[in-house]
Amino acid sequence: MMQRKPKKLLVLGGMVLLWTAVASAEPPVAKSSRRAVSIGIPWDGKLQQGEVLPRKGAGYQLIEISRQRRARFGVPELIAMIKEVAFRLERRQPGGVLGVADLSKRIGGPIEHHGSHQSGRDVDLLFYLLDMKGNPVVNTRFVPVDKNGFSTEPPMVYRFDTVRNWELIVALIHSRRAKVQWIFVSKAIKSLLLSHAEQQGASPSVIRKAEQMLRQPGEKTHADHFHVRIYCPRGDRPACRDVGRRWAWAR
Repeated sequence: MMQRKPKKLLVLGGMVLLWTAVASAEPPVAKSSRRAVSIGIPWDGKLQQGEVLPRKGAGYQLIEISRQRRARFGVPELIAMIKEVAFRLERRQPGGVLGVADLSKRIGGPIEHHGSHQSGRDVDLLFYLLDMKGNPVVNTRFVPVDKNGFSTEPPMVYRFDTVRNWELIVALIHSRRAKVQWIFVSKAIKSLLLSHAEQQGASPSVIRKAEQMLRQPGEKTHADHFHVRIYCPRGDRPACRDVGRRWAWAR
């Protein structure tokens, strides 16, 4: 069910500004030159002629720290998927803006603050958040939330937007631009999302896929963002190598 269109708020230096986003008639698609190639594995790889993610698009914006780090490159399929899911969320749940954080560097390789993100197939997506009155906010940084969905830094200022975040998971699962292997996030957030999906009567097939793909990566809880990893594009193999589970629906 589509919710009533709420206000969009952007908080800058204590000032609250209205945010206006206009979605195009069709979702933008990255132009695939096929010069961009993922090589190796996500934590020991590189990227040949990485494609850049524009700073803003329909339903999303790249956060400033990732622009400064020049961590905004990936394979064309990853770039197209980000645009696709942001566009879908803008149309289905108007009012939110997807905060996109680190991808890879232009030539891949080691990147500060990450053990992976080396081969152009990883991206960090910030949570959709609400203020305590239920209005969506433009999330521009990593805001951790507790098991009940309330922010801890700053405490009790924001709430996890379960509706939009679940829609994001569904959009990632159904993406036509890339095949998602993992969505790394904390066990607590996974529980919130799956409980919401069951209460809303979501498709058992989609719930099962989400249950398999949502994963807490060891001690790194990922309680402040989704870390999304896609499979190697077909044209990049065998230079690009997948590691781990290959879901039946992604073959």
